[in-house]
Amino acid sequence: MNMNSIAKKISLSVSFGLLLLTTGCFDTKDDVTLNPDGSGKVVHECTFQAVNLNMGNDNEDPGKALTNAVREVLEKSRGVEAWRNVTFKTLDDGRLYFRGTAYFKNLSKLAIENQTMLDLDWTKTAGGNALLTLRTNKSDTEASEGIHIHRMKQKSPPKNMSPAELDKRIKQQRIQYQQGKPMVAGILGTMKHAVVLHLPGKVVSHSNFTNDANGNLAITFSGAKMLEVMDKLVNDDAWCRTHNGTGFDDMQEKPVMDEEMNQFIFGEKAPVQAVITAGTKPLFDYVAEVAAAKKEYEALKKALRVGSSATGTETSEVLTAPATGGVKSVKVVGVRMVTGADNSRELRALNCFQNEYSVALLVEFPGAVQSVTDKTALQVATADDGTSLLPDSEWDRKVHFPNLAKDKSATVLEFKLNLPGSGVKSLKELSGSVQYRVANGTKEIDLGLDGLKEGATGTNLDARIESIKEGWQKNGAQEMTLHLKLEPDGLKSLAIVADGAKTVLPTRGYSGGNGKYDFNYEWQTNFPANSRLVAEVYDKVQTFDAPFKLENISLLGASLNAGK
Repeated sequence: MNMNSIAKKISLSVSFGLLLLTTGCFDTKDDVTLNPDGSGKVVHECTFQAVNLNMGNDNEDPGKALTNAVREVLEKSRGVEAWRNVTFKTLDDGRLYFRGTAYFKNLSKLAIENQTMLDLDWTKTAGGNALLTLRTNKSDTEASEGIHIHRMKQKSPPKNMSPAELDKRIKQQRIQYQQGKPMVAGILGTMKHAVVLHLPGKVVSHSNFTNDANGNLAITFSGAKMLEVMDKLVNDDAWCRTHNGTGFDDMQEKPVMDEEMNQFIFGEKAPVQAVITAGTKPLFDYVAEVAAAKKEYEALKKALRVGSSATGTETSEVLTAPATGGVKSVKVVGVRMVTGADNSRELRALNCFQNEYSVALLVEFPGAVQSVTDKTALQVATADDGTSLLPDSEWDRKVHFPNLAKDKSATVLEFKLNLPGSGVKSLKELSGSVQYRVANGTKEIDLGLDGLKEGATGTNLDARIESIKEGWQKNGAQEMTLHLKLEPDGLKSLAIVADGAKTVLPTRGYSGGNGKYDFNYEWQTNFPANSRLVAEVYDKVQTFDAPFKLENISLLGASLNAGK
């Protein structure tokens, strides 16, 4: 943070209205471990509100809502080199839960968008120490380095106002505050962000930080506290006259973040900062852990269709002939049983917050498949005492993120079951069906767009360009949102054809449902207006439903009929 700009007005990373539309309120806990060079990792844990942008659509698949939200967390996080140990789920009250470890090279460039309020900077001082500060201002230098910054246009209050003019301005802003308060209260009321820091050196001094039970440096933002402060200040005549108004700028900005405001929010009339002695020993091996995390993260990105994996443009070749129906074999290859988790005491067994019993099945196909669909599900799960272990939730009975083999001739399916009773030793029956698609080739389709411009419509696949705008890195690239009447797993790639050259476009994810999706693409410069878009789609696609049944297996998945 630039210490000379503390007293300037600053914007929220997203305006309150946009924040409401993206994630709603959140409750975030960050456990940060820092190395002397500013690299580190953060265990990011967030409970946030699912937001349905299809207002009034009660049939929206909660599974897709969850995966879309998690995909957005991963895609919009800035300064993250890799994620690891990512878990997520839908809570009973409809909120979403996300937990994962993010690795970053530079704390000052780390931002997990729409889930944090306390972004921190780590800089070296002239005396050889390190300065940890709360990031309250984004410089143009950061923007030029590729950090995407959401800014609101700030309004400078009129200068040299007469007392009557100032009173009129204050009255107007108080009315605006009261009009916008219900929305702001809905967002801020339950918003929390707590950060704990494990530092590579000794804390020399700090202000507006606290210490947790283990002596680690900590800081907490409370939306309820912020709302309380805003209520107080908006009705404080002395404050408003000093700041030429309420300081809230039509509910789109924080108050003036000076030392006086820090006292209201964090407790001390001082900057939010800490001075740490220069450490020389890293708290963990960043290179080794990131290398392991990247392998795990690649699998996760593929499962969630994050980034370029969203179009299914894997470079690996199909090594076997297409499957023609049925499955060759099914067997249990993994079991997860947790009986000692206690979320109320924050006791996690195998990183699980609740007791659970899950099985992983290896399904071998008679050939290569294009994809395994979310219609794949368990239908029977009976214990040896006759009780059903089938989950009550239809979502839990279905498969999510099936992992296809490189040659696409096999997949691993994971199912969560109810925890068996204490006397259960085996499963009497575990059965269901696998739905998969098979393509017998691909074909190219010119979308027939009347130019590459916003609003352009095509003659094939219901193509329509929803938007073309500046890329988030602010480096001259452009982003395009393209609407297609096509399932994501039916699209192999999208190419731009300009001046006779065809180039496959890198994708940045998709959203939608019911066979209609918006796909996001990026081009390194402005999209050539006179170019064409050509989609390579899977051709002659067939869908198969293959039943499977396992009988008399142990809780670990071994057959009890072996040797008979």
